[in-house]
Amino acid sequence: MNSTAPNRSEQIEIDASARWPVLVFFGYALGWLLVGGVMQLAAAMQLHQPGFLSACEWTTHGRLAPAAQNALVYGWGMNAAFAFGLWLMARLSATTLRHGGWLFVAAKFWNTGVALGVLGILGGYSTSFELLEMPRYVSLLLLTAYALIGVWAVTTFSIRNTENVYASQWYLFGAAFWFPWLYALAQVMLFKAPVRGVLQPVVNAWYAHGLYNLWFVPVALAAAYYFLPKILGKPVANYYLAPLAFWWLAITSAFAGGSRLIGAPVPVWIPTLGIVANMLVVVGVVIVALNLFGTLSGRHAAARNSLTLRFIIISITSFVLAAAMNLALSMRGFAVTAQFTMLDGLRDWLTFYACFSTAMFGAAYFLLPRLTGKEWRSPALVKAHFGATALGVLLMVAGLTYAGWSQGHMLNDAAVPFAAITKAMAPWFALRSAVLALLLVGHVAFLINFIWIACPINSQGTAAAVFRVPPDLSTEAHAPAGHSLKGVGP
Repeated sequence: MNSTAPNRSEQIEIDASARWPVLVFFGYALGWLLVGGVMQLAAAMQLHQPGFLSACEWTTHGRLAPAAQNALVYGWGMNAAFAFGLWLMARLSATTLRHGGWLFVAAKFWNTGVALGVLGILGGYSTSFELLEMPRYVSLLLLTAYALIGVWAVTTFSIRNTENVYASQWYLFGAAFWFPWLYALAQVMLFKAPVRGVLQPVVNAWYAHGLYNLWFVPVALAAAYYFLPKILGKPVANYYLAPLAFWWLAITSAFAGGSRLIGAPVPVWIPTLGIVANMLVVVGVVIVALNLFGTLSGRHAAARNSLTLRFIIISITSFVLAAAMNLALSMRGFAVTAQFTMLDGLRDWLTFYACFSTAMFGAAYFLLPRLTGKEWRSPALVKAHFGATALGVLLMVAGLTYAGWSQGHMLNDAAVPFAAITKAMAPWFALRSAVLALLLVGHVAFLINFIWIACPINSQGTAAAVFRVPPDLSTEAHAPAGHSLKGVGP
């Protein structure tokens, strides 16, 4: 083993330094996951039960739906990414997380901003731009909090005790720099010094696509590139191609947002550029698939013994499906039928929930026992969470794919009245609500287990460990040639 690789005692010290910042961010994340999930379910029910919660203007669909989306994206998604990213950066840098108290301040600032933003949307002060609906007064608070968190990630990396930089760190650093660039530029171009006319939807489409594909997808891939070789005890297949995939996805995804504007009243070169970029993204997706599925090849049986691995498999499969959906919706012939249907929403749901959120669930089941030194108290709740997630993803993808395609055909048929389309889609909207309710049950199970494991009181007589700590892996033995996995501990 390389002498610079941390031994078990050093890994315990690293985990101890990250314990409370990570638990705080995960606690906020799960709170928002529950709140956002309830609001999302209520908004979904209004599509097939129009009278539901319609008596109060704060809970009308036009306010509830964007509030739910922002609570999930900026509440659950960002907090979970912060928690996982800080822990993983410390682990891979083989150094402790210094001065973690400032991270508590950043967490309070961030979540205060999200809370004010969600309440502003519910109160009727939202903007008209997707994923930027929160009132303008919260943007400075969010950027300040993000700057505090980013400084600690950069500081941790700068004092690292390892020589090589692993693929997971590339994706974490890429996401860390891309988000403030996307968010700040969108705020300036849409609110501070607003552009005019057709440039506004162009900026909004660029931001929405970039947020999903340059922030959430890289964090999910960072988890996949870390946990697969760690759990399987083997190097990433074709690792020499990983740098090419990173840069390819970064460059092409930055130009792909225009494909969301096919048929819109914008210069035709903008959606065309997005179409070409989405075609080129396929190369990066293929390389990532070769890396990750190649690593899994012949070792699928290991998933029976690792919940983290099962979640990661769902995540990388969804990553490929989301890329395929992006490509399909970029084709003008396909978009003629699928645009403005359930398929359009399914594309972003695949990226955010099925790819990113499942990766964060898997990461949580791996890192939380190591941070707290405790076992998962209820195996039944663990099984309920995974079962609800796996079944929910399957039903959502299969159901909305069929429903969206049927909806598109009916919308394009002038002989079909819109009222008939609404009636035909009602059962599929009801299915969507049922799936969201199922996923919410899994989230509640996860939250209960998190409270038990995060509680500072040392529980006695807990159940046997659901997931045992794996033996130390020799970092040199399992590293790809020329790419030591220094700093990667069990």
